[in-house]
Amino acid sequence: MKFFIYLSFFTLLFSCASIKNPRALKESELDGLKFESLARYGSERLSKLPKSKETIALCRKTEYNKAIEILRSKLDENLRNYQYWNEISTCYILKKEYTQARKFLDIAMSTTNQNSQKSVLLNNMGVIYLENSNYFEAKEHFKKAIELNNKLLSPKFNLSQVYMKFGLYGKAKKEVGILLKQNSQDVDFLNAWAYINLMENDYKEALLYFNKIPSQYRSRDDIATNMAMTYFMLGLYDSAKTSLNNADKKDSLYSNSQNEIEKRIEKVTEKR
Repeated sequence: MKFFIYLSFFTLLFSCASIKNPRALKESELDGLKFESLARYGSERLSKLPKSKETIALCRKTEYNKAIEILRSKLDENLRNYQYWNEISTCYILKKEYTQARKFLDIAMSTTNQNSQKSVLLNNMGVIYLENSNYFEAKEHFKKAIELNNKLLSPKFNLSQVYMKFGLYGKAKKEVGILLKQNSQDVDFLNAWAYINLMENDYKEALLYFNKIPSQYRSRDDIATNMAMTYFMLGLYDSAKTSLNNADKKDSLYSNSQNEIEKRIEKVTEKR
């Protein structure tokens, strides 16, 4: 599953998204959350960020101590600046120090009365709950974030991931459909829509959307595994094997599923 920390560059907000199977997107047009999250920014895209985003870019590159040292040097001038406290929190989320992250989110929340800003903070708090497997609180925070600012996409994506985790595909589909209307090329939006259709046994629709994902990203373990299962259910066993053979095989979360699909293909083809 993937969850996004919101990092809005238009309004200089920072919000969160966690990506369990990261793969940098070189093409910005394939990133529907490019103005909300740095999660899929590779080194090239990070290097093009303005100087004002230096610290959050450092955190994204895991240079946490350097980033936090810079932020601490700016404390006196930012005591009532919610963006400042949220940026510190974001670094701690990326560092996976969630107690610290929550402390600074609470400070950020105390410095703002604006719903649009509270929405960002609620989304990030939801990510913290997710990382601690508290799915109910995560869901409630994402829903509240959407209520306060329906324009944000990160909470919608994060909420859809929670719904998918618990098999609530109808609810997930509603959120992902909204996301696809905003960006029909986003790799993870397409993957989510295809996966939901796979789970709903609409294999032709699933394959249609998997095939909309640019070929250079179809080897990502989550996508390759789900595509292989879709091909298998359609009886396209050679294509299923090709999808598995092309998989990155870097994410252990998908190893068992890949092995199981391979065994199922062998079992079926042996009977021919």
